[in-house]
Amino acid sequence: MPVRDQLYSKRMNDFAIVKGFSPGDLILALFIAVLTLFTPDAYIGVDLVHDILLYTASIGAVVGTFFRRTRPVPAAVTVYLAALLRYIAVPAEIFPQDVAVLLSLYAVLAYGPLTTKYPAIFGASFGAFLLALPSLVANVTTSFAVFVLCAGQVLVIATTTAAFLRRGQFTRLNHAIENAHIAQLNAERDAELAVVGERTRIAREMHDIVAHTLSVVIAQADGGRYAAKNNPEAAERALNVIADMSRAALTDIRSIIGVLRDHDPEAPLAPEPVDTDLLGLIEQVRASGHPVSYVTTGQQRPLPVGLGNALYRICQEALTNALKHAGPDATITVSLHWRPAEVILDVTDNGRGAATFNDGKGHGIIGMTERAAVFGGTVVSGPRASGGFKVTATIPTPGERKAHV
Repeated sequence: MPVRDQLYSKRMNDFAIVKGFSPGDLILALFIAVLTLFTPDAYIGVDLVHDILLYTASIGAVVGTFFRRTRPVPAAVTVYLAALLRYIAVPAEIFPQDVAVLLSLYAVLAYGPLTTKYPAIFGASFGAFLLALPSLVANVTTSFAVFVLCAGQVLVIATTTAAFLRRGQFTRLNHAIENAHIAQLNAERDAELAVVGERTRIAREMHDIVAHTLSVVIAQADGGRYAAKNNPEAAERALNVIADMSRAALTDIRSIIGVLRDHDPEAPLAPEPVDTDLLGLIEQVRASGHPVSYVTTGQQRPLPVGLGNALYRICQEALTNALKHAGPDATITVSLHWRPAEVILDVTDNGRGAATFNDGKGHGIIGMTERAAVFGGTVVSGPRASGGFKVTATIPTPGERKAHV
């Protein structure tokens, strides 16, 4: 079983629980059971209490060894108590099954909570001291007692070192798994935010298309209704403009709806701009009967699609609002000024203006401001001193534009 499948990280308590048994657990338990068979016959059948202590100690050593990884602390307590019972029954001997103490010490330090490391180490070290104690009391050579004591402590130190190395491996693995999980969550969150942001942008595109088209259609319908009585040709032109604008808007909306469909994974998340040619946009407004003049200064140069689309949409929103609020007799002027490090778009009218220049819900100016802000630009709008309204968008151009966060 792979290590990452065995471990479940307990972050708060900084320990790991092995989720399932492995063949090694059973093999070690059987190994301890076999070692109990090597109990000298001289210590069996002494008396009932003596035998109960030995058998209980043997069973405890086997059971504790089997559960040493899945339940390290209870298993260690069981093995330590079993070793103590064995010592009480036969204090002057070292039994092979005593190795279960080292196995339990390793398990507690490798898999158990860090708060139990000191009691576990102390218990094993004290057990090594107890094994050497009878030799000193029985006046056996001091060198043998020292050897037993030192050998026991060396085994405890070696077991402790191996356990902490193993624990370090688990810790690094758990951190790697956790970091990978966090990275996956962050990637999923970023993807969700990107989709939400893209859909918000697409919704804004739809708003601009519909609002502008309906404004032109309404203006054409009003003009065509009056012209139908005296100038049938003008009425026909108005109907043609309405039909053309409606078809174009329907095509654009269909492309956007295709992007918004969740079940269409092949739909592009970034539809191309409707048209970055401001002259085409201005001609649409002129066709509605509103006089629009276009002025450009400076050296024109290519712009990235995103920046050009932002300029187009800002101009479209400003023209739409002018059609709504400036009145039928207003004159609209669109100016595009090319500067070395920026491009400035001015949309002005001499109409009656509006106390609040937006789309009725406050999204007009907000939408233009957000579009410019994406490229580090600004939008300033407000009534003109001489009458009418003015919208000015200033956007840095590539090469000189500062990084925008």
